[in-house]
Amino acid sequence: EVILKDKPGFLFLHCDQIVHSGHTSGYGSAPYLKTVDEVDALIGDLLNALGEAGIREQTVVLVVADHGGKGKGHGGESMEEIEVPWFISGPGIRRGHEIKTPVNVYDTAATLARLFDVTPPSGWIARPVSEAFE
Repeated sequence: EVILKDKPGFLFLHCDQIVHSGHTSGYGSAPYLKTVDEVDALIGDLLNALGEAGIREQTVVLVVADHGGKGKGHGGESMEEIEVPWFISGPGIRRGHEIKTPVNVYDTAATLARLFDVTPPSGWIARPVSEAFE
């Protein structure tokens, strides 16, 4: 409704169902994967709403998780805990391209800074995911 009515210039959507499912049922469990499917459908609803509002082609969509998990926890250094999905699409973004360079979660902020043409603070170690851009 917000997208159709207001056509926001910026929208942050936090879907925390997946992390709660990981903590409750275990990362990679059947209930966890069902929750991933449910959130995937919600992302589909978001994309459909952008299309219905006539702003899909001018909208950058970035999907990222803040961490992975192992067992029912996270915070360690295993690949299951540090590897996350990171997807981006929209104007100025390479279409159908698989990013090959390593991406850290904190690079998301630097990528957003580039999208908004904002100079990041000099102390940031984050870098924009330049490979994603045309």
